[in-house]
Amino acid sequence: MRNRRIKILLIQSRICIGGPAIHTEMIAQNLPKDRYQVILVGGGLKEGELSKFDEIRDRGVDIRVVNEMKRNVSIVGDLVSFYKTYQLIRSEKPDIVDTHTAKAGAVGRLAAWLAGVPIIIHTFHGHVFEEFFSKFKSEIFVYIEKMLALLTTRIIAISPLQLYELSQKFKIAPLKKFVIVKLGVELEHFLNLQKNNKLKESLGIPAGDKLIGIIGRLVPTKNHLLMIRVLKKLRDAGINVHLCVVGDGEERGKIVKLQEELGLNGYVHFLGWERHIQRIYSGIDLLAQSSTTEGTPFTVIEAMASGVPVVATDVGGVADLLLDNQNGLLCKSNDASGMADNIIKLLQDSEFTDKLRQNAKAFVKENYTQKRLIRDVDQLYTGLFSEIIN
Repeated sequence: MRNRRIKILLIQSRICIGGPAIHTEMIAQNLPKDRYQVILVGGGLKEGELSKFDEIRDRGVDIRVVNEMKRNVSIVGDLVSFYKTYQLIRSEKPDIVDTHTAKAGAVGRLAAWLAGVPIIIHTFHGHVFEEFFSKFKSEIFVYIEKMLALLTTRIIAISPLQLYELSQKFKIAPLKKFVIVKLGVELEHFLNLQKNNKLKESLGIPAGDKLIGIIGRLVPTKNHLLMIRVLKKLRDAGINVHLCVVGDGEERGKIVKLQEELGLNGYVHFLGWERHIQRIYSGIDLLAQSSTTEGTPFTVIEAMASGVPVVATDVGGVADLLLDNQNGLLCKSNDASGMADNIIKLLQDSEFTDKLRQNAKAFVKENYTQKRLIRDVDQLYTGLFSEIIN
């Protein structure tokens, strides 16, 4: 191997609170510095998103921002972000470009290919090939990903179910081009959390009432409206329960309107983005995930490590985390009755819930550590780099 560090350019769409940002920050910060030089590149934020730029920079990560690289489609903005990314790649001359999320994956891979980067990797954290756009638009996105896959050395899936969807269901690329690299989490921040009533007290919730948490961007795919309907069913069933909504986004107005229509004022608490997420896990009795599409959600892993029972819709890679009736409970997408029944079961059967919580902690400790993630990424990078210099 060359007597120098391997230069990596990690590119993602946004440097904000959220799963992909946590993932790329972890890689940038923890790859062995004697063998890697890592630059993290991110795009601009949308209204309602909370920047992590200063926090990541203060941890010693070389971080750059291309403000025009945003989630929404903009012909001018996308062209400018492509040009700036291409210029950055040409200037830095990385050995490996590793892109994350759809927009960064398109801009970054095309720019890296044109700049002659020898190794191009893309990580799917989720996908928008179904239940997000019309069938016609979804087919266009699948076609675009198939074309981008031709420029890509390796494609990373973050779970076995996601690998099946990408390689077999949508046929993005041949199976041999894929590799599974599961997410990793700094579990020590969550494994020893102690339950307390501070969150309930801050929200004016009686200590004896139950508090469900839902964490994430307030966007259609997260389907917070389902959780408002679920909360209505729970309260109609006589359960003293509240819902805290952690995050922000474009759907907030619709969520507030439905809450008011269903007479739930005072039982839904909007907390916005929370930098110290451990405060949430210490204070909630249960985590709900109501998405219509997902990759492998960090919030579920964090809740499992924190000893918080989880109820989630069976979409995307969620079932790779939650083994139904073993370490969590699953229901069908958009099934308010099924979600409500599962929540009632967890809230009323403490022995069953304790078993799930113990199994969940053991599961994430075995499969989703930061140490394992860095080892897997290191082996992938080193292996591919060895191939191009031999």
